[in-house]
Amino acid sequence: MGSFKQTERAIMFKKTARRLLWVRSGSAAAWTSTPFILFSVLFSVAAVLSCASFAAGQMIKAAVVSTTLESTSFRRWSQDLGYRETQLYPLTLGASGCPFVEVDVCGIKLPLMLDSGTARGFVITNQAPSIPHRVEERIEELNADGSHRGESFGIRVETVSVLGEVFKNVAASLSDWQMFSSEPFNGTVGLDFFLDRRLTLDYRSRRVGVTASPLPEKLDPKRYLCVDLVEPPKSQGHILYARARVNRREAIVYFDTGYNVSFIDPAFAEGLARVERPGKFKAFRERVPMELGGHTFILDDLRESQVRRGTGFDLPVALALGSDVLSRFIVTIDIRAKKLILAVAQ
Repeated sequence: MGSFKQTERAIMFKKTARRLLWVRSGSAAAWTSTPFILFSVLFSVAAVLSCASFAAGQMIKAAVVSTTLESTSFRRWSQDLGYRETQLYPLTLGASGCPFVEVDVCGIKLPLMLDSGTARGFVITNQAPSIPHRVEERIEELNADGSHRGESFGIRVETVSVLGEVFKNVAASLSDWQMFSSEPFNGTVGLDFFLDRRLTLDYRSRRVGVTASPLPEKLDPKRYLCVDLVEPPKSQGHILYARARVNRREAIVYFDTGYNVSFIDPAFAEGLARVERPGKFKAFRERVPMELGGHTFILDDLRESQVRRGTGFDLPVALALGSDVLSRFIVTIDIRAKKLILAVAQ
């Protein structure tokens, strides 16, 4: 693994453009150029895989320092949530702390990041082995502020097998990994593959459960909190938002397993303890109160940075919670029921 670059990288959306890009062909290992024109806008992969503070000899991660939930073991949640042994799969963590699962793309098995911020299909990078595909469109990758980051291709593959289910004729993006990360990675897979299944991520036990069964009608409220997911803007697919109170104000919280760090918007930082550290993100906020699903959490070491999640919400988005915070929880996502369930990992 290479060293971390001193930048935070967050790809928030895509916009197509008329440009020329070198891309690996699906039929050969050679690199070929393919020009075409298509214009559309959609939110996509959000993978933050490096930390500005690493240059100072430390990698600052947000922490959950207080919670009113009781802790829950792997054995307990797998039983409570009704997973059979055959519905439990290995989960690995990348160097950044983000979760990865094995995905079979046209017969080629790849570890891909399980990224809830990938709004459409999945992403394959030029770090991955060559897979059969056809190119459909050209895409310009933009930063959150709209500035140019790079270019990639919209592609389509015949089959993708994701945690027990096979999908056919699947859209994807083929990109240079350096646009998203300072560490090489194969790609990401998002929630499009779980529209009729729920999944549970347990970072600490390195397990992910997947089932088409509905959620249990009753769960112990001392161990599990259940919140309704907020319908995202249509362009953002099935990205995860929920209502909460942040620093005693009504707000929306964004959950992204593809982020390795977490942020608080400056508009919600008033009165909170502030710590300055070297690096791109100077200000960190501590003792941040978040009330979610009837429970209170205190979060430390949140980077202070504007959280830009687009328009279409009736409340501002106050927090972006990445895998540094989510890894403290057992996270259950049910897109079909529009529910997010959190339990504190033992």
